Amino acid sequence: MRTASISFRSRPVLWSMAVLAIALTGCRLTDHSEREEVTADMLKFPSSGYEGVDPDDLPRISFDSTTKDMGVIVQGAKVTKYYHFINTGGGPLVIADVRGSCGCTVGKSWPRDPIAPGDGGTIEVSFNSEGRSGHQSKTITVVANTVPPTTALVLTGDVVGPAVAPSKQTP
Repeated sequence: MRTASISFRSRPVLWSMAVLAIALTGCRLTDHSEREEVTADMLKFPSSGYEGVDPDDLPRISFDSTTKDMGVIVQGAKVTKYYHFINTGGGPLVIADVRGSCGCTVGKSWPRDPIAPGDGGTIEVSFNSEGRSGHQSKTITVVANTVPPTTALVLTGDVVGPAVAPSKQTP
């Protein structure tokens, strides 16, 4: 009894037909024709120069202080500072990113959810003094949905030589 077999040469054709069938039916899965069409009148981008926006409706980030001083620290020490802020604007504030000017300064935590007008929060920044010495002035950039979109925070301090372990004295 002879079984039907598909020749080696016809397999690529079958695979191509199968892929084509899947691709054509997949298009129906992403058909968005039942949705309402978005028009330019529906969009409102206040920070892009939209003429009808009231500046009081935009979020505004206000810090109690944009500069923090670490004082004098020993090389190798890690210092954490907190920057407190309030949304003094009229719209929800969203902080997208907090970035240090170098790898030694890191934004550790900040609110990830929108902050309502009148509410506040805290941005935690960490400085690692390993390999640093002398006066340090680091910039932390806060990116948010404000105008302008970035706010600069400053962290300063003086790093002195590494701590010396007490030597063992022989009698």
